[in-house]
Amino acid sequence: ASGLMMAPEGETFHLRDCFVTKPKDRGVTSPGTGCQDLQIDRCHFISAEQALPAPDRVSIGFNVNANDAKIRDSRFQRLGTTMVLFGNGHLIVGNNWFQGDEVTDGTRTAGIVLTETNVKTVITGNYLDNSFIEWTNEHDQAPGFSSEFSFGGLSVTGNIFTANDVAPQFRWIVIKPYGPGHFLHGINVTGNTFKSINGSIGRIEKVDTSIADIDRGLSRMVTFASNTFNGVDQSTINPVTLEFDQPDNASTWTLDPSEWLPFSGWTRTVVSVAPEGTIRTSGSAAVYDMPSVTPLSGGGADQVTLGWSVPSRGKVQLSVRMDKPY
Repeated sequence: ASGLMMAPEGETFHLRDCFVTKPKDRGVTSPGTGCQDLQIDRCHFISAEQALPAPDRVSIGFNVNANDAKIRDSRFQRLGTTMVLFGNGHLIVGNNWFQGDEVTDGTRTAGIVLTETNVKTVITGNYLDNSFIEWTNEHDQAPGFSSEFSFGGLSVTGNIFTANDVAPQFRWIVIKPYGPGHFLHGINVTGNTFKSINGSIGRIEKVDTSIADIDRGLSRMVTFASNTFNGVDQSTINPVTLEFDQPDNASTWTLDPSEWLPFSGWTRTVVSVAPEGTIRTSGSAAVYDMPSVTPLSGGGADQVTLGWSVPSRGKVQLSVRMDKPY
């Protein structure tokens, strides 16, 4: 039972200044492509399942099967999932959706589900409360990678992400491939505020590998920058600049920036290595030559190895990325 069923064909349907109250299944449902250029403005979706734990809810605010949806300035209250979007060219701007419950260390559900790899979509200036972004390719009948655009074209900027009393394994950005061979190509996560209260979480992002994993050796154009983190054990930054201290003299230094890189990324690109202070030998002589640099080191290809001409000690600043621009 849905509040409103759209025509199977059409475009530019506009829902504005409306209350969609307690739908059993979907508030607005599109069985075909009548959702092309769908516009939802200043609407309020209210769930009939607010008293239920989040995983037990089944309602969906709305779904989109076509392109170019504009979802703006609307509020979605404790639905099972707020929106499911196929297609690309979507603008998700200035909304508030919240899907929490009263369960201690509770499980949360996706607030927005994107079901295509290259989405050409922006999620900007929203308040995402007790839910996460799930990015899949479940709409693809042949979900393995095959000479196509992979996961990319997504910009997540200037949003508020909040979690309250969630399990530590909760993540706000989840990529879930439905087939092998996919990779990241063009993702921008900048200027967001991430905050977990009544308990911290491990980090903000992950790859759900329950069906397939991504190829981290092909990551390109991935940026996580200028975000703030509170109640998050490990910040996520790419590119990241870190200080490493080698207190004992050694010809080979192994630097491990892996926890800082998004989606368990590899150290594909070393941007720079700069000594902080003087690098010295065991006899305290200064070392002025630069080390050799080996990215993709370690069993997980997520470390960087420096090789010095003589056993040395000291500090360096390392800038590293988990992607390449090409």
